[in-house]
Amino acid sequence: MILPEYITPTLDDWLAKFHFSTELKVRVCETDLFAHVNNTSYSLYYEQGRADYLEHLGFYNHDIMFVVGDIYCHFQREAYARDELIVLVRTSYFGNKSLTIESAIQRKSTGELISSNWTTLVLVDAKTKNTIKLPDFVKEAIQHFDQSNLQRIKTNNSSF
Repeated sequence: MILPEYITPTLDDWLAKFHFSTELKVRVCETDLFAHVNNTSYSLYYEQGRADYLEHLGFYNHDIMFVVGDIYCHFQREAYARDELIVLVRTSYFGNKSLTIESAIQRKSTGELISSNWTTLVLVDAKTKNTIKLPDFVKEAIQHFDQSNLQRIKTNNSSF
């Protein structure tokens, strides 16, 4: 199985870094004529996982919004109508005004990796809609929950 470069050093090691998960069941309307999940449905699954994760961390009670700045998805194998899936979510990096979320989707019955994803979320003031610096309370809550030493990404020519 060929894995994307952000899954390191091994798949098992990468999966062990996740401390949050949410479950969902594939609806028939999310599949195509062949009864496997349509590629567009994965964006919904990852969004649901991120929303549940951010809600769990208490970030919906503040005047900040997390908007998608960039998104990547790698498909590993098919999921089918009525499959029960687990969406794993974690924060992997902090930027000045953003954070990177990594996610994985596994088949609940077997633990097989179905898909993996990373998303750059940019912080925005809910009232002004301007980007804002990542608040300390966000970093502290994530570090406490994810029990990880997050790195600060330096990106070239990026406002994130």
